This record gives sequence, C-alpha cells and structure tokens, in this order.
Amino acid sequence: MTQLLKLTTADKKIKECLLAAKSFSVVAGAGSGKTTSLVTALNFLRDEVGSDLRKNGQKIVCITYTKRATAVIEERLGFDELYLVSTIHSFLWGSINRFTKDIRVSLRDYLIPAHIAKAREKDNGGNSQSAQRARGRVTELTAELEILDQVTVFKYDESQFSSFSKGQIGHDDVIELAAYLISERPILQRGLGFQFPYIFVDEAQDTFDSVIAAFNTICSGESLPMVAYFGDPMQQIYDNGTGVFDGPAGFRAIEKEENFRSATSIVELTNKLRNDIQQTSAGDSALNAGSVLLTLIETEAPAGLRGRYTPEQLDQSLSKFDEALRYIGWQDNEEAKRLFLVRQMIARRLGFSSLQNLFTGEYASNKAQDEYIDGNHFLVKPFIKSLCPLIVALQDDNKKKIVDILREQTPAFDILGRNKDRPLKEMLDSAHSLISKLTEMWTEHPIGDILRYAKENRLCIISDRLAATLDREPRTEAYDKTIHTEEKSDWLADKFLSMSTNELLPYYNFVSDHTPLSTQHGSKGEEYEDVLVVFDDIEAGWNMYSFNKLLTPSVAGDGTEGQLARSRKLAYVCFSRARMNLRIFLYCQNAKAARAELINSELLVSEQIQILPSI
Repeated sequence: MTQLLKLTTADKKIKECLLAAKSFSVVAGAGSGKTTSLVTALNFLRDEVGSDLRKNGQKIVCITYTKRATAVIEERLGFDELYLVSTIHSFLWGSINRFTKDIRVSLRDYLIPAHIAKAREKDNGGNSQSAQRARGRVTELTAELEILDQVTVFKYDESQFSSFSKGQIGHDDVIELAAYLISERPILQRGLGFQFPYIFVDEAQDTFDSVIAAFNTICSGESLPMVAYFGDPMQQIYDNGTGVFDGPAGFRAIEKEENFRSATSIVELTNKLRNDIQQTSAGDSALNAGSVLLTLIETEAPAGLRGRYTPEQLDQSLSKFDEALRYIGWQDNEEAKRLFLVRQMIARRLGFSSLQNLFTGEYASNKAQDEYIDGNHFLVKPFIKSLCPLIVALQDDNKKKIVDILREQTPAFDILGRNKDRPLKEMLDSAHSLISKLTEMWTEHPIGDILRYAKENRLCIISDRLAATLDREPRTEAYDKTIHTEEKSDWLADKFLSMSTNELLPYYNFVSDHTPLSTQHGSKGEEYEDVLVVFDDIEAGWNMYSFNKLLTPSVAGDGTEGQLARSRKLAYVCFSRARMNLRIFLYCQNAKAARAELINSELLVSEQIQILPSI
C-alpha cells in the first residue's frame, strides 16, 4: 500500500511518544495499516537511538502472537539484530528460564495451588465423570506438588499441558507463570527494563490480562523503559485475551481511523458493528464504493439430536449453499475467499469429514488436533510433505514437479549418500517403477499399506514414531478413556491406518491453502478482493456464537452477553477482510421476518438484503 508511506495523524502521535519516551496504546481498526505503523515506529527508533542501544547491548523487543507474524515483521525490519521479534510464549520463557529457584517457588506457592482450586470447583462430590476427573486432577496435582523440590531443571514444552513433576511447563502455564514472576520480582522487572528499554506488543487485544499487567509494572515509571501496545479490541478472537490494552499510568491513547483496505460500502457496514472508533476509507479504497449483499437462506427447524440437522437436512443445507452461489452469480468465482465458522463445515464441502472427525474425536489430544490443523501430525506429515504432492503432480502429468519432489523430499532419490554414484538412468527407471506402483495402490489400498510401501521403498521421510506405529500390531481391546488416556494415540493411529486414501487429497489441498475455503478465525489478518461469509448456526454447532441472535434477535431470540460479543467481533473480522465485494449467507428459519428486522436495524439498506427463492 504505497499510500501508507505518508505519515498519518496516528503515526505523528506515535513519533511524539517515542521522542518523549512515553508509553502509549494504538487502537487500529481493520485495514488501517497497523503493522506498517508498528514497523515505521521501530525503524524510527533505530534511526534515533539505535546506535546507543547497540553500544549498551540493549535491544528493542517486539512481541507478536504467532510465528507467522514474527517472520513478517523480522523481514520488514531487515533481520536487524537490534530487534528481538518473538512470540509471547518464547519471549516470556526466555525472560524467566534461568530463574529455576523462583520458578519452583512460584509453582509451589501460586500456579499449582491455583490449578488445584480450579479443579475442586468442578467437583460437586458426585460420581459423574466430570466430578471424578476433577478429583483425579486434584490428586495428581497434589502429588506433583509434593515432589516439586526434586525437580532440578524446568523447560518450556509447547504441548498444551504441563507435567510439573518432570519439569515441563506447558503452553498455557508458561504465560501465567512468567507474568506472575515478573509482577512479583522487582529484580526481574529492572533486568528486563534495562535489557529491553522499548517494549512493543502487537495484537495486544489477544494478549493475556496478566501479561499486560506485568509489562505495565515494568514500565510504570516516567521515561524508559516504555511499552507500546498495537491492536484492536474488535479483532479479539480468543477468549483469554485482554480485549482492552491500556498502558501504565500516564500512557497516551491513540486511535488509527483510516481504512486503506476496504471500499466505502464495506467500511460503512463494519462501522455499524463497533461503538468506539469510526473508520473512513482512505487512499485508493476511498475511490470505490464496492458492494455488500446479504442473502437469507431459509431452512427447516433442526430435527436432529441436540438441536442439530439430521443427515437429510444437512444435505439440503449443502444443496442450498450451491443454489445461493448460483443465485448471486459466484458459482465460478474461484478467487473469492469463502469463510466458515468451523473446520467441519469446510471438511464436508471439500470431502474430508471422516478425517476431520477422527482428529477432533475422543482419540485426539489437543496437541494432536493442533498438529493435524497445521498438517504436522506424525501420521499425516508424510502425505502433506511428499506423497500427496507426488500424486497431484502425477495427476497433472507435471514431470518437472515429480522430479523436484523426488529429489527434495524422497530419501530413495537423494542425490547424495547411497545415490551419489548411482547412474541417472537407473534412478529414473526405479522412480518410474515405484511411482507406478504407488499410483496403483493409492485407490485400492488403505493408508497403512501406502505408508508401509513408502517406508519400505524410502519414498518419504518416516519418523521413528511412525515407523514404530507401522510395525506394531493394532490394539484389539476396546478403548476406555479412564484406562487408556495416555495411550489413546494408538487408537487414533489404528483408525487412520485403516482408512482409505480418498480424503487425503482434499485435506492436503486445504492445509496447503490450495482452496478458496477458510475458517473465519483463520482469516484474521488477511485480505481478499471478494469475500463470502457463511453463517449457519445450526450446521456450525458451536454455541459460543450465534449470528442469527446477533443480527436478528427479535426473530431468533436473545443471545447471552458473551455469545453476542464474540459473534459481533468475529463478524467484524470476517466482513473487514473484503477489499471490494462482500457477500453474506445467513441461514435462518423465517427469512421474511429476518429481512424485515435487518432493514429496520439499518445495518444494511433494503437493496442489500435478498431472500434465496424457493425452488
């Protein structure tokens, strides 16, 4: 966005704060160029004080929420070692990991007792599974507390859960542990304040309250150290985030009201979803009206269990989605990004529902789910990295791609090692034979056979864990979660290995971003020319959100305060992804009444709201 090179009013206020070493927070709406303002501020500091900081061995820290954001900011800063750009988890652990004694004391006096108290709240004294699990958790934590003094080394483990007796601090606990330590240890505050006199926090709305409080404590005095928060409360999509991110006493609040991304009609809609800043289209976006159209899709009342669709109703819902696409003329618009609330809605449309159900079911831990989402789970990784790309290249008859995959991802054809002196013709003949057999097996054999063939012929990298899984006999006993919790991955693997391959390519295409479909949460931070947002509360089956109750409460009923707040924020995130054209599908049970309420609410004008005709 070249128009952002000119400093905005917000950028000038940021510059004033940096010159005065005054803490500040920037509320930056969608498309406002928040990251550009952040990078501009960091570059300004390099020019003003970079030389002195380098002489003192100090750094400017910029904390982000994801590894992806970290990579983007590092690149835009030229990978300059003056800056420490880090995820919040890595930065906090790096700040406390040397303080073994303090970690042990904090675990003993604060964190483990807090977990015990929380577990006891879930124990009503009965014999329900929830109560029994709570009592078991109290027993487990109490035992860990008793042997904590025997732990000599603590380490951060990116898995969700901690194992305190083994010295493993999990993904969730490292945040609270570090925030508590920083807030309680003045010597740690002073050390961090000297090492990092400038603390920048990106996506501050998703940062924990305790972390904001810890940083504010470090920067509570006048002058350095100072903290700068950049974010948008309306783009908070994680419940554990703070939402509001006020700085320490005396901080300056700055609003960034330009929207350089979206056309005027889209900005007019998103402004109606928030009651703080009101954005105006700026730069090239201000020259385009764009378009917004909401289509109401009437469905039957759900007749399935727990207020869900029956299989027949689900088929009808999917069919009406295709009808609606044709009705708005977007059936061939493959560039339009389609946003759905939950991944299962995407899996149904792309054809990997069974795989999705397996990796989100009773055999899958939270870590397994996360790794499956990223395509990094040990069971699916060989397919994402090697086998699926190879099959796609074969289907496309892309000989160059096939050779590239074999050379880069396939141990059997690595040009080094045992193949160093191997004749090229021999390698090509061998590759043709192996690939022909793989293609033949792909549609006829289960996943386990494919992986064993790949392992035997070194067609992909097989981890030690996967090799052991392929070599062992399947579990024959029925899974019992009270007995087999630690071993449930065996049942997950056995089920996966027995499946056919027909869902692997659709899953690969989704994970590799080769489709226009995405989750609404996953779209945060992205932008697209055309966006289609699909709201179907029944199919999504997630009671944390209700877009019918948000948009048409008189027709759909009142939602809870939390439900409405989450839905409003996610709707804002989705709508604001669009640059030019926004389309919204809202499934409802009384389209005529819903349209009248939407018009009366003045969220949109009547010409922007239509009902999908019945066939």
